[in-house]
Formats: sequence, C-alpha cells, structure tokens
Amino acid sequence: MTLSDAQVLLERSFFGLEEGAPRLREQEDARFALRPSAVWLEYRWYVEAGGMAEVFLKWNRVPAEQSAAAEATVLRIHLLGVSPGLSERARQVLQGGTPSRDSMLDLFGDDGVRRECVALGRTRVTVEHWEPLPGPRPLLADARFTSLAAVLEAPDSTPEARHEAVQRLADERSPRVVDALLALVTRRPSLMALRVLSEWGVVEAREALQRDLAQVGPDNPADLWSLTALDRRLEAWAALRQRGG
Repeated sequence: MTLSDAQVLLERSFFGLEEGAPRLREQEDARFALRPSAVWLEYRWYVEAGGMAEVFLKWNRVPAEQSAAAEATVLRIHLLGVSPGLSERARQVLQGGTPSRDSMLDLFGDDGVRRECVALGRTRVTVEHWEPLPGPRPLLADARFTSLAAVLEAPDSTPEARHEAVQRLADERSPRVVDALLALVTRRPSLMALRVLSEWGVVEAREALQRDLAQVGPDNPADLWSLTALDRRLEAWAALRQRGG
C-alpha cells in the first residue's frame, strides 16, 4: 500500500472527526532532517468524546516529491481512553487485510496491550487498544509504593533507576502515582514519566514537557521528535477536555 493509499484510507475511516492537534509530519520539518533513520514518520490525533486515536505512519526516507508513491511500511493506531466510536473507526482500516502477527510481540513480548494486526500488501496495519481495564486497578503495597517513589525523589538516583521506577509505578494507575510522576517531571526531565502521563491524559504535565522541549538542542533530533509528539498528544487531550470529552 502506498503512502497516498494509506492516507486515503485514514481520511475515509476518520471522516468528519476533529483532530485535537496539528499533524506532525517529519518530512516537512527541517528540525528532524538529521534524525538517524531510514524512514519518515507522521502522527495524527483524532479525538472524540471519551478518547483519542493516535495514528502513526511510517514510510521509507525518500525525497518529498516521491513520498506519495512510496510504500507505507507501517500504519499503527493507538486507542487511548474509552471511545467505542473511535474503536469502530479504527477497525475499518483493518478491513480486507490478511491477519498477521505483530512484530512488536517479537521485540517486547506480551506487554498486556491488545492488538489487532493485518497485512495489506507489504504494509503492516495494527490497532492497539490502550484503553484502561474496567474496574479499579490493584494498588501496590504501601511499602513498595514508598520505595519506588523514593527513587524518583532521590537527588542522586540515576536516570536508569528512575526510568525503571516509573515503569513499576505505572502498573498502578492511581492519583498517588499521578502526583508522584508530576512531581518528578516538575523537578527534572523524565521522558518515561512524560510518556505515561501523556498516555493517561494528564494535561498538567504539559508545562514541564514544554520546558524540556525548549531545552533540547538541534543536535538531538530524536528527543526533539519524541517530546514534540508527546506535546501534541497532550494538546489533543486538552482540546478534548475543553469540549467536555
């Protein structure tokens, strides 16, 4: 499936829905030209009451004038929040495809995310359901929570230790974890904490994220891309909140 075909498929599937943030198309922004990669990336954020569909497109790094005819190697949709309407629209992109195994399972194993994956020609199309599980999440033991939170607060903790602590804390999706992660990103940069907070729609993290984004140098296009994408995700959550969604 060519990139233009993939874009037509998305336009048809999400027709009439607002986008919560401007599309992030790497090829059109000179800041990302130095990102070491063989592919170009594009993100979109469609929003509807209850949730968000974050669309990710990948194609070979060819000159701009050749992109429309380039093969779209990956089309991936992350469903965040809870929106049956968005889920139904996302599944439309799977129609006509051949069921296949998602390569993410080979890289990371079973991470608890429910995935539907098909192949449309040589294009891998995946819908990932990131919706929170129904019912309350189990809480960590108080001693375990306190120990992990202390790692985030310790001035001499390493970035690797904080990264792991954030991952463990994220198993408990609760107000106290949100508070701990917000306190962390307010004090110091933490891409992992920002990923979790943006996934959960915690728009209060955006000020810290934009502070970190402003400090990324032009010689670090990878972090520039990652933080810009997370900022757009939070922008989309904020737009949804303003509309009462």
